[in-house]
Amino acid sequence: MSTVVSRSPEETRRLGKELGKTLHAGDVVLLEGDLGAGKTTFVKGIADACGVTVEVRSPTFALMHRYRGKPDVIHVDLYREKTAASLDDLALDEAGEKAILVVEWPKDLAAAAWPRAKVVRFEHVDETTRRITS
Repeated sequence: MSTVVSRSPEETRRLGKELGKTLHAGDVVLLEGDLGAGKTTFVKGIADACGVTVEVRSPTFALMHRYRGKPDVIHVDLYREKTAASLDDLALDEAGEKAILVVEWPKDLAAAAWPRAKVVRFEHVDETTRRITS
């Protein structure tokens, strides 16, 4: 497990891009951390690495956004979800076979569904600094 410190949103995005360059269709990344910790900014970097050209937005209210790239990136937010049935309704297993699946607020739902997923944790250090552990 490694830990890095990001001192700005731009650096967090760059770290996401570095990870994104190593990911392939079928890979799953679980992002854990408090509100405002940089999870969506990190996803923007992953999307950059996949050639996504539209702006990545938080899927908090939509639950899921799919971004066309090479490969596609499926960005999911399970903050409001309470049961594993929610995952079934989204058909993420099928969709994720041809895309990189990135899940914010995975809780136990996603951890149980994807036990081999890469987990990235975000911690507030101060207003602009984050500790990112993977």
